[in-house]
Amino acid sequence: MQDKTLTVAEIANIVGGRVVGDKDAELKRVSPLDKATKDDVSFLSNPKFEQQLDTTQAGCVLLSDSYTKQLSVTSVLCKDPYLAFALVAQVLDKTPLPATQISPTATIHSSAILGDNVKIATGAVIEKNCQIGDNVCIGANTYLGERGVIGNNSIIYANVSIYHGVDIGASCIVHSGVVIGCDGFGYANDSGQWIKIPQSGGVKIGDRVEVGANACIDRGALKDTIISSGVKIDNLCHVAHNVEIGENTAMAAFTGIAGSSKIGKSCTFSGRSSIIGHLDIAAGTHLTAGTLVNKSNEKAGVFSSGTGAQDNKVWRKNVARFKQLDAMAKKLKMLERQVSELKNESN
Repeated sequence: MQDKTLTVAEIANIVGGRVVGDKDAELKRVSPLDKATKDDVSFLSNPKFEQQLDTTQAGCVLLSDSYTKQLSVTSVLCKDPYLAFALVAQVLDKTPLPATQISPTATIHSSAILGDNVKIATGAVIEKNCQIGDNVCIGANTYLGERGVIGNNSIIYANVSIYHGVDIGASCIVHSGVVIGCDGFGYANDSGQWIKIPQSGGVKIGDRVEVGANACIDRGALKDTIISSGVKIDNLCHVAHNVEIGENTAMAAFTGIAGSSKIGKSCTFSGRSSIIGHLDIAAGTHLTAGTLVNKSNEKAGVFSSGTGAQDNKVWRKNVARFKQLDAMAKKLKMLERQVSELKNESN
């Protein structure tokens, strides 16, 4: 793959910044300040790393436009250095695509409709009545079930399983091991025997959605599971049947959302967040790591549950006390009532 390069002036144009130093210097890679060479562009967004500006060998550093100190390194001053770094990294990205052509070993049903410049790798299977948009790239051994839709410019990596009736939008990225459209966990109990409920809904995924490795998104029981545009789902997350996730929500690894919950726009869920079924989560909600949500919230906020790690002996004592909370609460109420009665008698 041929190296991509950007001049400092081109970087400034991409990020809407102002050049201080050599505008014609060429950069090939992105790199942290302490590892960068003259061919690299780096950034500073956290003040605690500011001292590295004195020793960095970076060819260009992205800095906040509020930075006022004398600079000895070529820089681009911009509003948000971290966002600017992301934009530049996209242009300089050298990640290889999972396919370079339509492989003769791919199995493509005659009824499937393929757009322009589609690439499908070895061993992929495309079932009947599928629609694949322009510039789509599908990795090795990936399976796309009947009536599947993949929008323009989307990338599906190797070993992804996409069941029937799944609609994926444009410019999406689906990483290896992902399963989309498998049956939701739906059963009725008949005197101790579990009777399976067929899951007849589908999955609809909007544009610019990214799904991390080994995540699982279940199909709906009767209606579709919906992942709106701009959603980012990390590795090893689970989205159950009939869940609806609003635009631009992001969830870190091991997050699980139980069936029929509705997640608002622009929520952020830290790792190992858990949301039980049939809840409504307000737009803009943030969950810290390990939070269990067991009731709906009407207003956005920051929510937490669980406790940090403790010495085991201390933790055991606290667990024992926790089991006594109900008795302690009843005793406290009794004491409050007695105090109140004594006050009334004294008056």
